[in-house]
Amino acid sequence: MKKEICKDCGKLIDSTFLYCPWCGHSRIRRNEKTSANLRYLEFLRQQEENRKRQLRQMENQLNDLEKELSVLVLSAEMHR
Repeated sequence: MKKEICKDCGKLIDSTFLYCPWCGHSRIRRNEKTSANLRYLEFLRQQEENRKRQLRQMENQLNDLEKELSVLVLSAEMHR
């Protein structure tokens, strides 16, 4: 079992305890903050993935437009 030190009384407690058995200090807030931080980090990761996906789509569209433009220019030169 992993042990931690209670931030309130300083005694050694099991890390799975939600409250210190010696002083009653709640460890829930820390877990909620950690959970919120994890959700925020996941949100940032998803945002980054979405940006990369959008950039790839824009790059593909730009490549398609360049190909079409090349065909149009070649076609215009052949009709001269």
